[in-house]
Amino acid sequence: MNKYIKTDIEQALILLKSAINNALSDIENGVETSIELGKHVPFSYIIECAEQRGWIEDQIKNGWECDAWYYMLTPNCKSVCIEGYLFKGLSTKIYIDNNL
Repeated sequence: MNKYIKTDIEQALILLKSAINNALSDIENGVETSIELGKHVPFSYIIECAEQRGWIEDQIKNGWECDAWYYMLTPNCKSVCIEGYLFKGLSTKIYIDNNL
């Protein structure tokens, strides 16, 4: 692989991780109750960032193989749903789950 492509991908992932962490911080601190991250944001990357922040798995609910609702608890015990779609790059969302 061309070294410039490799570096571009590495830098893009660093920026993406920063954006995800900022979104998770806003949810944790009550600045936002819902954030739409947009299309093509890797679901697994959001979970990885959340776990690094101390979020723990609460429950997993799966609709179909191509979409998922993953519930986590923040360090301050807020129940949060991470909703992602793997097919056709539909929008990925993080929101406070007031139904639990």
